[in-house]
Amino acid sequence: MTNSILAAIAALVVGGGIAGATVFGLVSSQTSAPSESPGDAAKPVIQYGSRG
Repeated sequence: MTNSILAAIAALVVGGGIAGATVFGLVSSQTSAPSESPGDAAKPVIQYGSRG
Protein backbone atom coordinates (compact mmCIF):
# COMPACT_ATOMS: atom_id res chain seq x y z
CA MET A 1 0.00 0.00 0.00
CA THR A 2 2.72 2.46 0.95
CA ASN A 3 4.78 1.57 -2.10
CA SER A 4 1.91 2.28 -4.47
CA ILE A 5 1.29 5.67 -2.86
CA LEU A 6 4.98 6.57 -3.11
CA ALA A 7 5.06 5.41 -6.74
CA ALA A 8 2.03 7.57 -7.55
CA ILE A 9 3.58 10.60 -5.87
CA ALA A 10 6.89 10.02 -7.68
CA ALA A 11 5.06 9.72 -11.01
CA LEU A 12 3.23 12.99 -10.35
CA VAL A 13 6.46 14.78 -9.47
CA VAL A 14 8.32 13.46 -12.53
CA GLY A 15 5.38 14.13 -14.86
CA GLY A 16 4.92 17.62 -13.44
CA GLY A 17 8.61 18.35 -13.92
CA ILE A 18 8.52 17.22 -17.54
CA ALA A 19 5.34 19.20 -18.23
CA GLY A 20 6.76 22.30 -16.56
CA ALA A 21 9.99 22.10 -18.55
CA THR A 22 8.03 21.66 -21.78
CA VAL A 23 5.77 24.64 -21.12
CA PHE A 24 8.74 26.79 -20.07
CA GLY A 25 10.64 25.90 -23.23
CA LEU A 26 7.66 26.59 -25.45
CA VAL A 27 6.87 29.96 -23.88
CA SER A 28 10.54 30.93 -23.89
CA SER A 29 10.98 30.10 -27.56
CA GLN A 30 7.81 31.94 -28.58
CA THR A 31 8.58 35.13 -26.65
CA SER A 32 12.33 35.46 -27.22
CA ALA A 33 13.81 38.19 -29.39
CA PRO A 34 14.27 37.38 -33.09
CA SER A 35 17.71 36.35 -34.30
CA GLU A 36 17.72 39.14 -36.90
CA SER A 37 16.58 42.69 -36.42
CA PRO A 38 13.39 43.44 -38.36
CA GLY A 39 13.22 46.28 -40.84
CA ASP A 40 12.93 49.89 -39.73
CA ALA A 41 9.25 50.62 -39.10
CA ALA A 42 9.80 54.37 -39.50
CA LYS A 43 11.26 54.00 -43.01
CA PRO A 44 9.81 50.94 -44.67
CA VAL A 45 11.50 49.90 -47.90
CA ILE A 46 8.83 48.83 -50.33
CA GLN A 47 9.76 48.33 -53.96
CA TYR A 48 6.73 47.54 -56.08
CA GLY A 49 8.48 47.92 -59.41
CA SER A 50 10.37 50.44 -61.41
CA ARG A 51 9.33 52.98 -64.00
CA GLY A 52 11.49 52.95 -67.03
